[in-house]
Parts: sequence; C-alpha cells; structure tokens
Amino acid sequence: MRFALASVLILVGCATFERRLAYQTIDSNAMGREMEVGVWAPPDRRADERLPLVIFLHGGGDDAASFDRVGLSARLDRAVLAGRIPRVVVMLPQGELGFWANWHDGTRRYEDWVVEDALPTVAREHNTLPCPEGCHAMGVSMGGSGTIRFALHHPELFASATLISAPILDTDQMVNLAQNPLLVPIVPMDRIFGPTRGHRALARVRHDDPYERWQSPDDLLPMRLMVAWGTHDRGAIAETSRRFVAHLEEHGVPHEAL
Repeated sequence: MRFALASVLILVGCATFERRLAYQTIDSNAMGREMEVGVWAPPDRRADERLPLVIFLHGGGDDAASFDRVGLSARLDRAVLAGRIPRVVVMLPQGELGFWANWHDGTRRYEDWVVEDALPTVAREHNTLPCPEGCHAMGVSMGGSGTIRFALHHPELFASATLISAPILDTDQMVNLAQNPLLVPIVPMDRIFGPTRGHRALARVRHDDPYERWQSPDDLLPMRLMVAWGTHDRGAIAETSRRFVAHLEEHGVPHEAL
C-alpha cells in the first residue's frame, strides 16, 4: 500500500486547483481554536465500506488543501478506480509551519491536535478501520520529520510510518539546525524545540533521534517503516534519507526504501 501511495506523491506535478477533498473544521482542544482538515476517499466508496486511515502530514508552507492544489486528488481518484493503489481514506490536517510538534514553550500543540482531536474525529465520522492496524502515518518534507515524531511518540497508534523527502536528522544535526544563525531569525526554533545546550537539553533531543531509538530489529516492531525520496530532491534531503537507510540496514531494522 505504502509504495503505491508514496510513488504517486513523489511523481505528482502541478495542475489546476480543483476542490475534490471534503473539508471540515474541527474545534481543537489542543490548539484552542478551530483547525481545518481535508479528507480524500475513493469516489466510488460504498456507505458500508470500512477502510484504513492514512494521516498525511504536509510540508512547510502547505496546508490541508495541498492535494487539491497540486492536482493529486484527481490523480488518486484515477489510480484507485484503475486498481493501481489500495482503497484508503486520507486525512490531511492543517499544520501551518509548526513542525508537527508540541512546542517547547507550550503555545502550540500540533502533535496533540492531530492525535487527540483530528484523528478520532475523522475516524469516527468516516467509519475507518480501528487503530493501530487500520491507521498509517505519512508525511513529506516537514511532514516527514513530523511522521518520525509521531512514530516515536505514538507507536501504539500506527501500523506504518512513511517518510517522503524528509530531513532525517541525528542529535548533532538537530542541534546544528536549531542553532543555525540563518534560520533562527525566520523560525522560532527555541520556542519550538527548546534549548539545545546542556546535558538535560541534549537528552531531550536524543529522545527524538531515530538513529538513537531504532538500533535493533525489534525497536520499531510491529510498526512498518518506509523511507522514500525523489530524484529531484535537494541534495541535503536525499543525503539524509540515504544515510538513514544505511543506518537501518547496518542495524538490521526492517524497512522499505523507494
């Protein structure tokens, strides 16, 4: 299932913006305001058909309408009707430029918004299969790094995690990113990720380091993992994916790569 969906996502090009998704707003307790969700389902779905739920986390600068904006919704329609991809429901929550994280300063709780508010609401209203067997996390770019966080923090919720063109960083790389003088004036890294200096801060960063957490064949099970990147991805992004796949292979952690 994940190979087929990820292939479509990587290959998608720009197209006319046609609103095919079903949009709704959800009163989020985690965010303290209404947040938007877009939902895609097979166009020929039967009322009694229960399907898996894929949570797709968009990249930086995108939103819940990203599938419609790039024409992916229509491509998914054609692919599912032709039998080229599995029948699923895809949920696209609004994530803004929040890195899909519960911010260290407590002002934003994007992770909780998805897991505690959006997921149960969409699962109930669209009658999807129960988690964890029927729930899958997937994300691109910023959403791919968010998917890592979701997989680390909520392994009981998801049967699989798919990282597409994601910056997959170890502890040292995350510290360097958080302290990057070019990035700090643009993105409030200290508010999002907190301090990165000192033993306690480094321990917190290591807790979200997939290199530290996934080092043996049993560390990820029973969740399945796929890492995918495109031929036109920026060099640094592709390199982090290749490096992470090499780590998984070295330690015998089950995964798929595309």
